[in-house]
Amino acid sequence: MTPVQRGHDKDDEIVERELPKHWIRPGERLLFGCAPIRGYVAARIATDFRLPYEPVGPVPELDLGRCRWPLPADVEPDHWTDDPTVAFVVEAAHAEQQAVRLGDHLAHSRGEARLVLTSHRVAVIYTTRLFHTPAPGEPLFQTFAEQPSASVLGYSAPYAGRSVPPVQIIRVDFTDGSTLMLRDPLAGRRVGRARSRQSQPR
Repeated sequence: MTPVQRGHDKDDEIVERELPKHWIRPGERLLFGCAPIRGYVAARIATDFRLPYEPVGPVPELDLGRCRWPLPADVEPDHWTDDPTVAFVVEAAHAEQQAVRLGDHLAHSRGEARLVLTSHRVAVIYTTRLFHTPAPGEPLFQTFAEQPSASVLGYSAPYAGRSVPPVQIIRVDFTDGSTLMLRDPLAGRRVGRARSRQSQPR
């Protein structure tokens, strides 16, 4: 196992430990939670392709300092995984759809916010320390763009792009017709685990 793989495994252990302890509600089951995925958001909204995408909806005040990432390449929308600086893609017919609302926060936070899906809801969460030092007893996470899990039509872990080897991603489709895709290094593991958890009796 490489040091990078060990790092991903460690991040996964933290996610699996912290979310049930600090965010999941009684009677709720974690399906998957992502670690921070740092990179640009690309968005195809109607016929307009934006890279890097900038939020169009309300987002919390956040000071991350100057972005020092290299600019993304001029990639074709369907081959976004060929550019390692692009971590997320939003596809929607208009800016009010769910994938856009989630993408707003992923772009605003430069991927520090994370996508979480449970048996009851889907949302983006920020660690409170991104805004300020948490006070004693203050929640560890702040929640945004929360919707019932019924808004999720389905999720999968397809391969995308023309790279060799191909890149496995997380794809989340919403009932409003929008889609969010994430370059998650543990895409297959997260989706497989989510399906297993979803099939378990409550």
